Amino acid sequence: MSIPPSLGEDVRRVRRARRISQTAFASATGYTQSYVSRVESGEFMPSLKFAEACDRTFGTGDLFVGQLRRVIEGEYPAWFAPYIDAEREATAIRDFSTIFIMGLLQTEAYARLALSGGRPNVPVRDIDAKASSRLRRREVLEKPNPPRVWVVLHESCLRARIGSAQVMSHQMEYLLDQTRRHQSLTVQVLPYSATEAAIGTPFILLDVPSGPTSVFVEGPGGGRRHDGPETVADAVELYDHLRASSLSPRESAAFISDIRDEHERNAVDQEQLQRPARRQLRRVGAGSRVRRRRGSGAGQ
Repeated sequence: MSIPPSLGEDVRRVRRARRISQTAFASATGYTQSYVSRVESGEFMPSLKFAEACDRTFGTGDLFVGQLRRVIEGEYPAWFAPYIDAEREATAIRDFSTIFIMGLLQTEAYARLALSGGRPNVPVRDIDAKASSRLRRREVLEKPNPPRVWVVLHESCLRARIGSAQVMSHQMEYLLDQTRRHQSLTVQVLPYSATEAAIGTPFILLDVPSGPTSVFVEGPGGGRRHDGPETVADAVELYDHLRASSLSPRESAAFISDIRDEHERNAVDQEQLQRPARRQLRRVGAGSRVRRRRGSGAGQ
């Protein structure tokens, strides 16, 4: 099993931030320089003892131990583990979503469908574990001092059918309920009419007390954290533009409510269309049984 690039990169990043040479770090942790080099370059998975030595040397609590355990246990994709750590610590979370509603605000049914990704061969136990992990992320909103969460949803997030119309209707209602419950949460919708203000890539800005603001960008190959001052400044400016181009929080709530009603009507229409088909199937099945009984009697 190879080490996820993010874990090796984080070891190297923290070591350099502490101004510790690779040779000195190897000596402090009790490992060879070759071992440290291969971990940082992503050649292989480190041991738990090495992760413990990293935390002890860097003074990072159980940061690397926790990250390694999550990778080994498969709780999250390897590239996502650093984000989860930052999300739990964050004082502010700014999200821009383009297709899927952000994980913090997903219902269980929506999360399970999003995680399966239309792949029927994914083991149910894997989906169960990932869905449970995603739902536990909601805990950050329940903290005594929750982070300030600002979410900009492209209209496509509300209209893209994930599962059935009923799943989407419940998801819309959950969004509205969460904005009512949490004063620290603000949701805005970027409508199709303002799409020229958007970009095609979702991203999240996290403010953490232990370091500078970071931007996480997700792509086909996974996600990546950027904390360069220029990159973060550009992302902040873009996010401010997205917020300014979106509907106000009150207008967004009304917009989500209307789309919820549309999904609900579609769910009712689908149910009504399915009822005649089910009745027809029952009639065909009953007729077949009668014919079989008649045929059986004639041959006796």
